[in-house]
Parts: sequence; structure tokens; C-alpha cells
Amino acid sequence: MNRVRFLPSTLLSLLLGVAAFAQTQQPGEPDILKRLELIEKGQADVVRAELPTLMTNFQTHPGVLYLQGVLMTDGNEASKVYQSIVENFPKSEWADDALFKLYQYYYSIGLYKTADQKMEQLKRDYPYSTYATDQKVAEEPKTTAPAGRTETPTPVTRPTKGAKPSVVYTVQAGTFSVLQNAEELRARFEKEGYASHIFTIVNNGKKFHKVWVGEFSKEDEARRFSAEIKKKYHLNTIVVPR
Repeated sequence: MNRVRFLPSTLLSLLLGVAAFAQTQQPGEPDILKRLELIEKGQADVVRAELPTLMTNFQTHPGVLYLQGVLMTDGNEASKVYQSIVENFPKSEWADDALFKLYQYYYSIGLYKTADQKMEQLKRDYPYSTYATDQKVAEEPKTTAPAGRTETPTPVTRPTKGAKPSVVYTVQAGTFSVLQNAEELRARFEKEGYASHIFTIVNNGKKFHKVWVGEFSKEDEARRFSAEIKKKYHLNTIVVPR
């Protein structure tokens, strides 16, 4: 006859406690890269719907905080999130990404000195980061040849719709508080065959619509093109990293 053996009550309680504790533990590491890819493919709403759960399960995960910043439409608020990652998680794999986002933000709103400080910090603290090694400061193209010597200027490659270069830089041709004005400038570029689009940011509750034209893998190419359209259209253009 088989006998049913019962575990001592103390051991049974311990096992039940361990099981209950395991159920309360956070799930595995969130796949941040996968969600960033979804955002790049235009599926930001899918990731945005997941964000509250991610924020609950991973309150102090720098990757989740980075996602939060990427999904924000207010650039000023997003910059605060990125800054918190840099300050609180400096050894995280997302720290250099956050610092580069800060560089882009300050550059886009015209705070070039602050942007340069962020880039210097990026190069100093994360010298092996892709962002630090790719952002080389290029010299302004020379517009005059030395005396006694004739020099043919390097022709500027005209960016056309359909071209898919490795995008690093673009040219900001204007910033407008009225969307219609930005759309009119964009239409002007599109009519002449220039690839362009509108990038909207929110700063202190106000929307600004930036017209970006051209896509370049090298900063010196973008600078030459910027000088060209500045002269052609009488615009105050700047080169913007993307």
C-alpha cells in the first residue's frame, strides 16, 4: 500500500513563498532596439501604447527612459529625459545615445554653443561611441582661389527625390510657427526636384515647423549645398545633423 507523504508545513510555506516572489519579479529585459525599429518604420503608436506598461515594469531602466524621450513631441521635455539618462546612468549603453539627442536638440533650436558642449562631452566621455567618431568637424569650403591660380570649384551634388544616401546631415532652410508657410517653402523645393520634408518640434508648448532639404553623408557636402541654396533663394540656412 502506497503512503502519501506530506511536506512539513514550514517547508511548504517556504516553497509557496518563493513561488509567489517569483511571480512578482519583473519580466526579462525589454527589447529597446526592436521598438526603436518600429518607430523608424512609422509604427510609433504601437510603441506608445506599450510605454505605460514598460514604465511600470522598468521604472528606472535607461532604455525605457530613452524610448520615452524619443516618443515625446515636446523637445524641451524630451531633453530633460535625455539629460536624466546622462546624469543618472552614465555607464548605460543608452547614455551616448541620449547625449547625442541633446546635441541634436540644442543644435536644432539654434543654441550652438550648448550643442558644441554636448558634443565635446560625448567625445570625452564616450570616445568609442559611433556618434563621437562620426561627427568630425569639417572646414568651411573655400570660395576663392590663391592669387595667381585658377581653381574650379567642386560641383555640388543636387539631392533628388528617390535618392537614399546614408543620412547624417541635412540643411535647414527655414523655421516657421505657421505650418502653411513651411509647406509653401517645401513645395517650392519639391517643384524644383529637391528632396525635402517638414520636421515639427514643440518647445515650451509652442510648435515650430522646420523645413529640411537634402540628405548628405558628409558635413562638408551639406555645407556646400547650404551655401548654394542660401545664395540662390536668399535664405538663412544651417547644416543640421540627424
